[in-house]
Amino acid sequence: MKINISKPSQDLVIIFAILIISFATFSYFDVLEKIVELSSQYEAYEIDEIFSTMIVFTACMLIFSYRRLKEANKSKEVALEMINELDKALNEINTLKGIIPICSYCHKIRDDEGAWSQLEAYLSTHSEAEFSHGICPTCMTKALADAGLDKKT
Repeated sequence: MKINISKPSQDLVIIFAILIISFATFSYFDVLEKIVELSSQYEAYEIDEIFSTMIVFTACMLIFSYRRLKEANKSKEVALEMINELDKALNEINTLKGIIPICSYCHKIRDDEGAWSQLEAYLSTHSEAEFSHGICPTCMTKALADAGLDKKT
């Protein structure tokens, strides 16, 4: 069973663990006794409170810095992934720009040299588009009527 702890709770658990480890380490090396001796010599400066506060502050800053570093690395990975996707999409796009002169009757297109070519040929040479031909129902009816094969006769 996985226990789900929120990020602030995780930070508190980590801080508490660091405090316990720090206390055990300081006790083992009698660091706290040395701080008490030093603070009794300089009671007016309240060195023991300042030292304790600095330890806790340092531990907290290390935890929060580590978390921010992880978030920054994750954001960097997401940004690089998006850049790669955009580069891939940009490489796949081949667009036509500007005004294209087209015949209003036969729909042929005039190229830069003045030659007229079919719409499909022009678009195939100027883009990566491919064509599949079919016939719409309106044109089918008209073609059958022109051939004399319409259903009305």
